[in-house]
Amino acid sequence: MRRWRRNLFSLCAVLFCAATFVTLQGITLGTSERTAQRFVAMETGVITATLPAASWERAEQEVIDQVVGIPHVENAGTLVMGDQVPKSVTAGSWGMRLSTNVAIGTMNGLHARGAQLRSGLPLADDDINAVLLGERVARELGIGDGQSGHEIAVDGVPMRVAGIIEDAPHQSALATSIVMTPATARRVDLLPSLRVVQIGVEQGTANQVAQHLPMALAPEQPQAVSLKLPADPRSLRESLMADAEQTTLIITVVMVVVSIFTVVNTMQIAITERRREIGISLGLGMPAWHIALQFLLEAMLLGLCGGLVGMTLGSLIAATIAMCMGWQFMLPWSVAFVPFAGAIVGAVGALVPAVQATRINPAELLRSN
Repeated sequence: MRRWRRNLFSLCAVLFCAATFVTLQGITLGTSERTAQRFVAMETGVITATLPAASWERAEQEVIDQVVGIPHVENAGTLVMGDQVPKSVTAGSWGMRLSTNVAIGTMNGLHARGAQLRSGLPLADDDINAVLLGERVARELGIGDGQSGHEIAVDGVPMRVAGIIEDAPHQSALATSIVMTPATARRVDLLPSLRVVQIGVEQGTANQVAQHLPMALAPEQPQAVSLKLPADPRSLRESLMADAEQTTLIITVVMVVVSIFTVVNTMQIAITERRREIGISLGLGMPAWHIALQFLLEAMLLGLCGGLVGMTLGSLIAATIAMCMGWQFMLPWSVAFVPFAGAIVGAVGALVPAVQATRINPAELLRSN
């Protein structure tokens, strides 16, 4: 207490390290939780099943009937997105030409994806001369909501615009695509070799439903069916939390090293100031380990106090930030050990100075004074 100004530096160093660690834990966990929630909200709950080429011979209703009977399946239908279609097409209207992707599917497939018809009429499965336009394609071709039935040219083939489609929330691929039925795609030689079926399921049931899909979609060769499942919200959250903890750990290690050097410097100054006191104590027969223990306990006490105050301050800062940003306030159980970690940091920082204090020769020190 008599040297409080000198000890204040060590106390503040440990306090700052502890407060930063706790604050970072609260911020990273809060932001990771919010990010995970946003990803979960963006998940459509759709399983994408890729079937062999022979499946194109099966009627759409036959495929749907076999799938919708599985528990937790809400809807299903054929929908091949533009990246799986052999080539793009050129659409022309009002003297304008536009190169765009083609999506091949049925209204059931669009509904399973979560897309909605913004205007116009739905496509029939046996339509061979009608298309739906993504909203961006329609805008660039100068076709508005009230112009259903307008004729465009798709690679030189006249097609009737049945309506304008909006993609699912948080999705945009259909906005830049022309949607046509499998019958139309076969007519213009755009039918892909593999058939893709979109299966809408209840949130959190994708793994359970996936176990039954291969046999339902292709009972003659279930091994030929490949499935793409939506991300598991729990594994996504765990992955984000792990990344956040690693980042926090790296920053904390750097700050701990800085705190240790601060404690070392403080203890070195303390030994210099107390050399006469140390020499007298040794000369009167005080054991060397007792001298060393004094410095270790002093540094550990500073670390413990700094860690305790820093943990409290960091928790308050993290809670305030979470409240202002609308995050969920979260702190890991490891935060409770911050004061003890501060004591360990103090002990490590004081170890070398404490050993140096025991090596003072009291005879030389007393003669010099």
